[in-house]
Amino acid sequence: MISTQELFRLIKGPIAVAEPLAPYTGLRIGGTADYFIKPRDRGDLCRAFGYFRERGLPFFVLGRGSRLLVHEQGFRGTVIATHLLDRIIIDGDLVEADAGASIRALADRVAKASLSGLEDFGTGAGTVGGAICRIDGTPGREACECLEWVDILRNGRVKRLKNGELHHSMAKRGLVADVILGAGFKLRKVSARHRHPASVHAPESGTVTSSALSARVFRDPDPNTGSERATAGELLDACGLRGEARGGAVFSDTDANRILNSGGASSGDVLDLVSHARETVHKRFGVELELSLVLVGYNRNGSHVPFT
Repeated sequence: MISTQELFRLIKGPIAVAEPLAPYTGLRIGGTADYFIKPRDRGDLCRAFGYFRERGLPFFVLGRGSRLLVHEQGFRGTVIATHLLDRIIIDGDLVEADAGASIRALADRVAKASLSGLEDFGTGAGTVGGAICRIDGTPGREACECLEWVDILRNGRVKRLKNGELHHSMAKRGLVADVILGAGFKLRKVSARHRHPASVHAPESGTVTSSALSARVFRDPDPNTGSERATAGELLDACGLRGEARGGAVFSDTDANRILNSGGASSGDVLDLVSHARETVHKRFGVELELSLVLVGYNRNGSHVPFT
């Protein structure tokens, strides 16, 4: 059982009770969480994580929620949000960013410092932590050659993964059970006239409209297995799924691997559309698409399986 008084003594950041989660997700779908915590810094996050983990209480860590799908009945547990963990430090060609730093802010800071190397980093993600979570280590797929290290919280301890250990973990998707705390990048200096303009990969938290796109729905199939080397979007597009709808949930007309809330979509609408797409792709190509959306609600704690 959670002691509210104990939480307020332990955590420096703000704590809310019965916080609506829909505003924190790209799809604007979902009920309330019992508790909603915004740690002030990494130490605060580690204390919050340890409190709930040691007591076996349900919780999950939230970034910008760009690929989060929350059930309308909400989440009976605690959300630990990284919104205040947004430090970005630039020292020459070295850049360090906390997990909660937005991709937009990072792109702006890097461009102003005449640095290059992050132009394709974090496409579709809201935060640095979210972008790192989707790097799968597959050559040519979401790679980030300038990534030097990632700081993680693993089994209650802070650990820095560098070089071979980092890439091996990503290739095995070994960061799934870890909490991303931040990352370091080694970039290239460019002259002001040759630098790339700052890219906007994702909307800031709190500015997503009611018809905002979610993050990609499915992971790309591993090109090293099977005969099909297309991306998930290409497979969906080949099946004619652009514009396909279930209730208020519809696949984007411009990107077949994104779902749009056209107004009043429910989590059930989204899952019905996802199920239809997976069946269609499997029937035509024999490929089992892996869900990228993270499902939260009822007893589902950041799980990739349907609500029960």
